Amino acid sequence: MTTDNGKTRNEGDSRSDLPYPVAPPPTTTTAGLPPNSVTVMPGQNVTVVIAHPPALKSLAEAYLLCVPLGLLGFHHFYLRRYGFGFLYFFTLGACGVGWLVDLIRMPALVKEANRRIQHPENDDVTDLSVCDAYITWFPLGIIGLHHYYLRNYHWGVAYTFTAGFFGIGWIVDAFRLPFMVRATNRRLELERTNTLPHSYSLGEAYVLGVTPAGLFGAHHFYLGRTGFGVFYLVTLGGCGVGWIADWFRMKWLVQRANNPDRQVLGKRHKFVDDAYLLAFPFGIFGLHHFYLERMVWGVLYACTVGLFGIGWLVDLCRMPCLVSDANKRIEEELRIMAEIRQQIGIQPSAIIRREIFYPPLPAGTVYQMNPVPSGSYAPPTQPPSYEDTMATGGSLAEAASVGGAKNEENDHEKF
Repeated sequence: MTTDNGKTRNEGDSRSDLPYPVAPPPTTTTAGLPPNSVTVMPGQNVTVVIAHPPALKSLAEAYLLCVPLGLLGFHHFYLRRYGFGFLYFFTLGACGVGWLVDLIRMPALVKEANRRIQHPENDDVTDLSVCDAYITWFPLGIIGLHHYYLRNYHWGVAYTFTAGFFGIGWIVDAFRLPFMVRATNRRLELERTNTLPHSYSLGEAYVLGVTPAGLFGAHHFYLGRTGFGVFYLVTLGGCGVGWIADWFRMKWLVQRANNPDRQVLGKRHKFVDDAYLLAFPFGIFGLHHFYLERMVWGVLYACTVGLFGIGWLVDLCRMPCLVSDANKRIEEELRIMAEIRQQIGIQPSAIIRREIFYPPLPAGTVYQMNPVPSGSYAPPTQPPSYEDTMATGGSLAEAASVGGAKNEENDHEKF
């Protein structure tokens, strides 16, 4: 037998058929408890977490680790500078130089570590240190360690395989290292705010261009001038002439790379200095003509050795005129392309390698260079017939002109 409260009992049980009594819910009293207290019900499992204040680092303990074990980076591990800890461990305190410097700057290191502990939310906005940069620069900067610290990984790889650009780039970095640290901190700040503009550095371009790496076009590859980079790589900096000339024009090369939109023709803009570098001494093969997009003349010079040297000599005198004509031709070509794009309603992203893809026009459509507001072609409207003109109340002269035009059109078709 089942009772109302779900309990089972035998039929022969002499007790009353009333349901079993249910214990009342426990009463809780919150009077007099702190406002943030939590009431625990009977039988409820509670996990209590006791929060301890963050343990700050001690200057005395840091010195105790630095004096006997600092060459292995134990004090950096203690201060939670794990990157420098591993660096010191494998390089014996940056060849002992970093260890000696740390003995002097230990209070600053401890203060910085305690700041990170107390404000962990700002751990990712810590600026790079000039002192740390110099520790990584000497003596291990010869393999690019300071560039790795400054997040310039491509420069680090370049220094690793060229021994600091044969030592010249490493020495130059000793004077410009504070500027490099400020530039890196500024770049990291812009990256955190997603407002980083892409720009090339004049100092980095000089390091790549003045060192022997410039003979192989390293500065041109850095500035995004891939064509000239390949040219320098094949010809050893234009037989050294272009490499030396770049020492004096590096400032303008960097300005052009940073502001390509300021040129009238963008990246297709031609420059006189670039044309002269290609014309001497390789102009006898028409390289300057290929640069100016005069392909026929380039092939002709390549086959005739610069028109037997005569055309090459003449081009050295008229080079500014050739460059000016090339820019005018490219500008006119871009203007026509823009008009066609506006006519057929193709966005700039739809133009690929100066080729324009658009659907074929209907039969009988006349191409017009005037822009069409609607963005698409419309077949020209035919003039009304003679009967329509008279039916709409037009004058006899208008009807006669329409009929004459129609007869003239029929005569042309018969002819």
